[in-house]
Amino acid sequence: MQGFTKEQTPECGSCRFKASCLFSKLDPKAQKAWNEMRLGRRFKDEEEIYSETEQPLGVYTVCKGRAKIFSTDARGQQMITSIRHPGETFGQIALFSEQEHFCDSRAMGDTVLSFVDKKKLEEFMDSHAGTYKLFLNKIATEMRGLHLKLNDTAYKPARSKVAKALLSAISYKSKDTPTPAIHGLKRTEIAEITGLALETVVRTLAELEKRHIIKREPKAIKILDFATLTKISDPHAGRK
Repeated sequence: MQGFTKEQTPECGSCRFKASCLFSKLDPKAQKAWNEMRLGRRFKDEEEIYSETEQPLGVYTVCKGRAKIFSTDARGQQMITSIRHPGETFGQIALFSEQEHFCDSRAMGDTVLSFVDKKKLEEFMDSHAGTYKLFLNKIATEMRGLHLKLNDTAYKPARSKVAKALLSAISYKSKDTPTPAIHGLKRTEIAEITGLALETVVRTLAELEKRHIIKREPKAIKILDFATLTKISDPHAGRK
């Protein structure tokens, strides 16, 4: 894979995101093999990872930063299908389907990815049979997530969609603090995630700020009332 090298590969053992990574679910022997075959690369903001119709070469894991998966229509408008956070592996659906990628992928901010090519991954899975179940679970979870997103797109009101997008983008460092924060998420990207018009997103953010649920800053959005934002994201949660 162009640009990926062994020298740029982050160390899994000391990674603070390993608890949410495939690595943590492997036995010690498989962990060693996984580390040995990975390559790494740093990406700049908006740098292309792979493009639609490109043949998949392997699987990627976010080690730092984020990666967005999106499609673009004939008018150039984007729809973000998902955002991959540190510890998440992606690219497996296209790889295992043996068909081209059906979406584009780009880095969001300064991002570091690790990569395992198709041949090495197949050899790894054959040598460590338990990993087949792990990847099957990842694919099933991803497909379930897409199904839930379709439901949200069809049935949820605009403010619930925006609230959920904000909650999903909370930075790792601030998750357990009194004021969780979202960094590097543009209003246009919220529109692309939710499928809403930019004007609707701007209006909804202004409404949330007026109610003192969030506070917008030059480079971040702070969540002042996490409980209320969570209720807005899923107004029917807990109801029978």
